[in-house]
Amino acid sequence: MKTTRLRTIPALLSLLLLATAHAQTSTVVVNGAKGRAGDPHAINAAKDRILNGRSASSCAFMDPHNAAYDPITTKYMSDFGLDDSMSNDVLRFSDLAPGGDVSNAVDSSGIGRNPDPSDQMAATNTPGCGPADRRFAAGRNRIARDDKSLAFGYEAYDNKDYARALAMFTTAWNKVGYDEAALMLARLHLYGLGTPKDGAQAVAWLEKVDNQRYDPTERLRFDPAHPDAMTPRIEAAFMLARMYDRGIGVARDAGKARAWYGKAAGYGFVPALDILGARALAGADGQRDPVRGLAQLKEAADAGYPAAEFHLARAYYTADGVPRDFKVAGAYFEAAAHAGIPAAMFAAGHMIDQGEGVKADPAKAIVYYKDAALKGDRDAQFALGTYFYSGEVVGKNPATARQWFAAAARQGQPDALFNLGAMTANGEGGAKDPASAYVLFNLAAQAGHDGAAGALKALAPTLTADERRRAEAVLHPQVAAAH
Repeated sequence: MKTTRLRTIPALLSLLLLATAHAQTSTVVVNGAKGRAGDPHAINAAKDRILNGRSASSCAFMDPHNAAYDPITTKYMSDFGLDDSMSNDVLRFSDLAPGGDVSNAVDSSGIGRNPDPSDQMAATNTPGCGPADRRFAAGRNRIARDDKSLAFGYEAYDNKDYARALAMFTTAWNKVGYDEAALMLARLHLYGLGTPKDGAQAVAWLEKVDNQRYDPTERLRFDPAHPDAMTPRIEAAFMLARMYDRGIGVARDAGKARAWYGKAAGYGFVPALDILGARALAGADGQRDPVRGLAQLKEAADAGYPAAEFHLARAYYTADGVPRDFKVAGAYFEAAAHAGIPAAMFAAGHMIDQGEGVKADPAKAIVYYKDAALKGDRDAQFALGTYFYSGEVVGKNPATARQWFAAAARQGQPDALFNLGAMTANGEGGAKDPASAYVLFNLAAQAGHDGAAGALKALAPTLTADERRRAEAVLHPQVAAAH
């Protein structure tokens, strides 16, 4: 049922009769519709970034404490449609009457007087949110209510009309100061869409987002099911970090990149915390800091971020900045594996296969190898190929072994290149093709396989002139084309 602010007497009478009927039957009816559309003119000071007592503005920080501004309280009021009820003590006013909303007056004596005590504080030069702050919030609310420039900007961007998108996003920013408008303007300037490429302008727009008033309750609560979720402030900070980290539109600057990653992490973006930890552990910014790096990785891993679980497991497995601990490494590898990271699946399988920290169990290891191989992990594909080649645990099947070696070889796995070359030279699991084997041994040698040079030396004298010509055409196509 649509809820309106004013009702006619017959409507009120029907509601009263309905309530009486419910009372007579002692039935509690829940319709499931929480909240209400509310009056578009209404401004709730607890939710307004200018007036809510938590935002980064001097007015807000100096505003007297009001328990009604507590986010849990305001959420409760909103969920149960009590924003405009008399039981809600938070300041509310209308942009139609920013100096005081007459709908809040208890009787006619309140009309023309603003009940907000901060007005009296402002009148005596005591810091606090005063009439000017409310009028600013009211004006912004009125403009935002009727403004369509942001929507028009997105429409133009989707239609690849970048010049119009640039104009609309600029208008949206100038009118209301939308974070989303500044983000889009940064992208347009960074990639030269509708305007020449200008990294400095992109940086300036992203910094405008970060310089907006900040409410600490806006800090992102990390959800492992949606690890890439961002607020506009996080997106701006992370985009700046990437720009300075990779030299996109600006000169590379490790210090600025680290600072912006730190800001994104501080705003609740756990993936940025993982990046900081990995960089500190690897010494990417100059000097290694294992203590800080491990602490950051653990914080991110304990928040449920799979990539951090994998990085932390690898640190314990390789004794990188921390004593080697197979049990801890195995636990974090398995956690990351269950989250779907292929490299962690392989690592967990390898530890079980080799009996590192646990009793060796090849049958269980193969389950991890298969899952990782199907997700494209080249080392898992090679491991699975060796099992089918040897016949351990699974039945011996040279053709299947050759297929898995081929899959890993296509990704440049050195051992797979060598094994596939050997099977191709001998005709195991498929056709015999010395020319292809010669190519594979060459690629394995380039990838650093120790036995490839010896295999080439043994195979080369057995090649026919046609086989050598075919092999050279693959290894040196430009030379072959010239002849």
